[in-house]
Amino acid sequence: MASISSVGALSGTSQILDQLQATERKRLEPLTQQQTSYKAKLTGFGSLKGSLEKLKSASEELKKFDKLNTTKTSEDHKTFTPSTDSKASPGSYDIQVEQLAKAQSLRSQAFPDAKAQLGEPGKDTRTLIITQPGEKEPIRISLKDNETSLIEIREAIKKKEGNVNANIMKGKDNENYLILTSKKAGTKSVMTIEVQGDDKLNDLLHYQSDNKGGGSGVMEQMVAPANAKLTINGITIERQTNEIKDAPEGITLNLKKVSEKVKEQVQGKDGKIQEQEVIKSETLEVSRDIEPMKEAIEKWVDAYNELQTTFSSLTKFTAVGKGEAASKNNGALLGDSTLKNIQNQLRHQLLTSQEVDDIATLNKLGIKQKLDGTLEISNEKLEKNLKEKPANVKAFFMGDGEKTGFATQSYNLLKKTLDSHDGTIATATEGINKSLKKLEMQVEQTNKNINASMERYKKQFTELDKLVTSLNQATSSLFQLLK
Repeated sequence: MASISSVGALSGTSQILDQLQATERKRLEPLTQQQTSYKAKLTGFGSLKGSLEKLKSASEELKKFDKLNTTKTSEDHKTFTPSTDSKASPGSYDIQVEQLAKAQSLRSQAFPDAKAQLGEPGKDTRTLIITQPGEKEPIRISLKDNETSLIEIREAIKKKEGNVNANIMKGKDNENYLILTSKKAGTKSVMTIEVQGDDKLNDLLHYQSDNKGGGSGVMEQMVAPANAKLTINGITIERQTNEIKDAPEGITLNLKKVSEKVKEQVQGKDGKIQEQEVIKSETLEVSRDIEPMKEAIEKWVDAYNELQTTFSSLTKFTAVGKGEAASKNNGALLGDSTLKNIQNQLRHQLLTSQEVDDIATLNKLGIKQKLDGTLEISNEKLEKNLKEKPANVKAFFMGDGEKTGFATQSYNLLKKTLDSHDGTIATATEGINKSLKKLEMQVEQTNKNINASMERYKKQFTELDKLVTSLNQATSSLFQLLK
């Protein structure tokens, strides 16, 4: 509030009112100090929440330990591209790709005009039906009299978004072909095509599959359907697609090309050396990969150590002399019971033993706690456990995925702590915000009281000023009478 101007003749009125105002405003200092303290606490809880969220995310990743890929494959294969998931086991696989899966493709006869109506007029509607053994329902397309050109048939098939692609290919001038290709490879996607309700259009498009890769009809088969065929360690594998997902389990092979054939000299039954053509095989080596697991563990340790740094910052204490005010450098949550409770719960979790052979604690795993509360990884010990006891490491972190397991328990604890409604931090910040609202009301009321007091002081000084002026005038008149 700006200083109040001098009133009338009374000397020093302005200075006195400024002093009174300064005295009155000291009533706000305890309230503003409390506001500053509470706002600092809110900021502190925001920092704490951020660090806890990171640890929760890292715990969730470890909680899904079975999803981490624990194997890797050899590289540079000519006939296939391999990948593995968590179900794969280390091993060596001899693979020969005999045939790639192919999608059937049919071609219509040539039509001079792709826009010309091909159906019998006056039929109103007719139904184009495309049946495939691997699909639950055939594709059914209703076509009106003005919807039987190559272009409209193509668009109608596209709109159905079934297992058939439709295109128009132009050869020479006045040669337009309707090309129908199965979206999926394999013999279960062979097409049978018929048109019901329009013999003329049916005579132009019909095709009857024999379900053996062949068929007959007006449509001509340009690419025959085929299944992928390969052998893995002498076992014959046949699939509808070039993506082989389950042979063996946990390994996916994306087939690229057929294996080469080479000539080898072999000894016949008669003892003579003969030249024989054989399929050249490729060897797939699947070995253990500890890096994804190690990376997830390191991420958790980093997040925990970052949280410890946050704890230290928020509970920092700076000593002061006897009788001096607390240092402004103290942590925003120094002595806060909510923070202490979270710290204690995490420390308890850190020391909790799991019912796992050989790896019951973090220390047994290769993670030890230092004097400052942070964690340190013994790479040699951790890597040995990951290589030699991967199942035990998985059991240590995952447990049953619901109540047991170090990562599962850590995640559950942090999820409860960070719950936006009933969590520990939400409850604490809600209490602080309520206190801040009360303080705002108190500050508002105190300001009103100060303003009222200052108006009262100003009124009193105005009255006093009038009295002094009146006395001065009376004194002056008295001196005039005595002259």
